Amino acid sequence: MRRSTSLYTLGLLIASTSSSFATTIEQLVEQWSVTEGNFTFPMPSQSLMKREDAASYLYSAWDLSGRISWGTSDISFVSDPAGSSNSTNARRQVASTTTTSYTHHHHSSSSVLSPSSTAAAASETSSSASSSTSSSSTSSSSSSSSGDTVLRIEYPQGSYSNNTGGTQFNANPLNGTFERMILAYDIYFSSDYQWVQGGKLPGLKGGPETFGCSGGSETDGTGCFSTRLMWRTNGMGEVYAYIPTMSIKNFCSDTGIICNSDYGTSLDRGSFSFVSGQWQTIYLVVVLNEVGVANGVVQLYYNGVQAMNFQNLELRSASSLAGINGMFFSTFFGGSDSTWATPTEQFTYFKNIQLYAGSGESTASGQKIGSASSISSRFSMLPVVTAVVAGCFLTLFL
Repeated sequence: MRRSTSLYTLGLLIASTSSSFATTIEQLVEQWSVTEGNFTFPMPSQSLMKREDAASYLYSAWDLSGRISWGTSDISFVSDPAGSSNSTNARRQVASTTTTSYTHHHHSSSSVLSPSSTAAAASETSSSASSSTSSSSTSSSSSSSSGDTVLRIEYPQGSYSNNTGGTQFNANPLNGTFERMILAYDIYFSSDYQWVQGGKLPGLKGGPETFGCSGGSETDGTGCFSTRLMWRTNGMGEVYAYIPTMSIKNFCSDTGIICNSDYGTSLDRGSFSFVSGQWQTIYLVVVLNEVGVANGVVQLYYNGVQAMNFQNLELRSASSLAGINGMFFSTFFGGSDSTWATPTEQFTYFKNIQLYAGSGESTASGQKIGSASSISSRFSMLPVVTAVVAGCFLTLFL
């Protein structure tokens, strides 16, 4: 995606000189009215290095929906790799105001973001478990201290997709039907991380189908959708979505959209970049579209600054996909072949993982999907030639 160099430079200057442009999680919770339920995924009080201990803790404390699909041996809980320095805690405690949004037809997006260009992110969070269905509990009581236990995921040397490294599971602790949800978490890539071609990171998932919307399992919007994150070459970030792509006119040719007929759709690839050796904060906002209207929302905030803002998406095509279930914790190198494989053993770390949920599909305006008006408008600017064939009028679109 082409971006203005002057706009990018201006964004760097503004963000590096002031923290007031970062958005807090509390602001997003209020803005999107996701106050009906929240859950902070707890971390154990001490390291759990044995795979059976870590998996047992996840099952009991994280309310996993079903089994861990793979990667039990690659999960552990360890001390914060950043120790007392380079923590997100100080950055999260800075008071801030909402980021300005730049709206286009299908989405809006800020300049490319990285930790050097986003001086402050938001919100105090707790490392203890927290769940509620009350609108009064939209923020946590305290932030976790430096050096606390964090979740570590291992990617063994040579691993890529196909259950060879990383892990995947669904965690739906809120156990409700919600049309809107925010996932927040902090992520740390080990120093000198080798990005190769890319890999998957946790996101959100919805619908009754448990095993769809990943691994090349396309969706028509009736059974599931997913919005995970990805890192790409050199740490370029994106939202990687399994959503319908054929119903919206010119969707795959829109700015910031990269469609793949066999796999997921890339949203705003390169609008932000991950780095190694630093904690970084992610806020992912998803609001389901009204069935038959392309007005679904996907927003991504990196270190409190909006990196992408899509508000004209079809995430579902039928009421059978009634809600967003919860966190889709899916992370691995790949890609489906060995060119994506990690050349050495590598790690990512996670903490301050939170879900916020609320009711109500998107009410934004959007293209009517499959309507006569949208079909006719597609050809409204095309020249026509009318001919008489066998006594009938025939209109040709050129």
